[in-house]
This record gives sequence, structure tokens and C-alpha cells, in this order.
Amino acid sequence: MMAGIAVAAAACTGHGGPAGTAGAKGPEKRDLVVAVVPAEANAGLYIAQAKGLFTKVGLHVTIKPVVSAQAVIPAMLHGSVDVDGGGYVTYILAQAKGIVRIRILAAGFALGPHVNEIIALSRANIQSPADLRGKTIAVNQMGSVASDLTYTALAPYGITPDQVHLVAMPFPAMPGALAAGKIDAAYETEPFVTEAVKRYGVQAVTDLDGGATQDFPLTGYAVLGSWAARYPRTAAAFTKAIEQGNAIAATNLAVLQQVLSASLHLSPNITGVMATGTFPTSANPVQIQRAADLMLHYGQLKEPFDVTSLMGG
Repeated sequence: MMAGIAVAAAACTGHGGPAGTAGAKGPEKRDLVVAVVPAEANAGLYIAQAKGLFTKVGLHVTIKPVVSAQAVIPAMLHGSVDVDGGGYVTYILAQAKGIVRIRILAAGFALGPHVNEIIALSRANIQSPADLRGKTIAVNQMGSVASDLTYTALAPYGITPDQVHLVAMPFPAMPGALAAGKIDAAYETEPFVTEAVKRYGVQAVTDLDGGATQDFPLTGYAVLGSWAARYPRTAAAFTKAIEQGNAIAATNLAVLQQVLSASLHLSPNITGVMATGTFPTSANPVQIQRAADLMLHYGQLKEPFDVTSLMGG
């Protein structure tokens, strides 16, 4: 995938439309496409859309669902996507490899209790991470924060990365794959954890929110560095709306549940009981650095990476 991104970077000629089409005090670019994997992690975005927060700052946002954030960077380079609401690991790796310069505009989501869990069927006789040695575990993306957090959860039980088999699979497909016996366990996120419990009677093997990975930063909203330089007022407006959306997600459970139900087409029976994570109202480089450090530990990075380089630092 990174090779594909490199090709896209070489082909990029600065698409995205002319700057300066709005008033001097308004966003330079009003119409934005934001690509995200549909999940609770993007509640701040959905709330900003539903509550007119983007409109208030002069933006018209189209939310584009994608299966994996990894494929979004080529679309950003070609100008068909403006903002990626994806994992910090993707941004760090793309910049560390010299493929493209990234600018993080806003925080998205961090772990909370029972939001991301490794799950298995109740009948599978997998009671703890110790039982996962030699098993096949689904993650939404290889070489991602999901694989890093899975390995971290297994480490206290003496299980090394080469003693499990990870396979890539979209979050919505994991519960059915468990039920069909195609995988032994899955790194799953809400609302799919709750749906899997209700439909298939799965159980949690372990909660990823604990110990060294408690409140771990997962996702943020990012643009190309060149895009941020070209549209600074647009970037500022988008950041303001997302931070307001996250603040609502963090403090108003009723609105959070209502918007997630509408945006993700979920039954209130799901949103009413699903676990909710943390929605930071600012992008904290100290927290995001934890993702880079974990990547270094598991070999995705060959040398230390300073995440302030993703934040204009």
C-alpha cells in the first residue's frame, strides 16, 4: 500500500481547486470531503455535521465512508479527499517513510473502557489472552494500531507476535467470521462489539483499555501539509468545528447516542448500551507520541519519530 502511495505522490500535481475563492476572513475552500471508517471513533465529526457546526464556520462537509484509512492518502494526493479521519499510525508511517508530509488538525478518539476488545465466541474456550497462542486473530488493518495493541495485550502472557496469526478484515465482517469459524478471535471496536454480543453471544477476551495502553490515542483528523499551507483558514475552521463536536460527544451522552444511531444506522438498543470512548478536544502531542513509541517497539519504525513534526512543530 505504501508503494501505491509513493506512486500517487509522484503523480500528484496539486489538485484541489483554486485558493482564495472565499472572503478574506472566511475559509478559502468551503466544500470538503472527509474520509472515515464508519465507527464510534468519528462521533465528533458526525455531531459537527448533524448540529450544523461546519455550517457555522462556513464549511460544507461531505463524509465519505471507507473500509480502511490507509487507502485515503493516495486520494488526498489526487485531490478527491481533503481530510482523513484515521489512525495516527497511518500518518506517522507515511511521513516517516518520506512519502508525504502530514498535518494533524484535530484529535479524534482515544480508548475508553470496553470500547476496543479482543472478542471470541463463548463456545471457543478462549477465556484470556493466554489462550490465544497459535490462534488466528482478525484486525481491521495490518501494521496498524490494532496489531500493536493486540501484541501489547498478549505480551504479559509471554506470547510474541510470531506466535499468533493476524488477518486483515473490516470491523463489520468480524462477528460473522467468528460465527462461521473463519477466525478464532477479533480485535473489535464499538458499535460492533455490542452488536456481536447481542447477535452471536461473543465474550470479551480482554479489554484493550488498560495498563500501558489506557486512554491510548487512536485516531485524528489530518490533511496534507501542502493542503494546510494552501488553506489555513479552512484548516482552522474545520479544527474548530471538530473540537466543538468532540466536546459534545464527551459531555452529552444523549446527543452522542442519537447521532451515532442516525449516522451509523444503529438501533437504540445498541447505542443505548454500547461503551463510549474518549473524545479529546485538542490534539496533544504527548499523547500522540505514545503511538509512535509503540510503533518503534514493534518495528514499524526503524528509528524514533517526533510527532510534533505532524503538528507544525
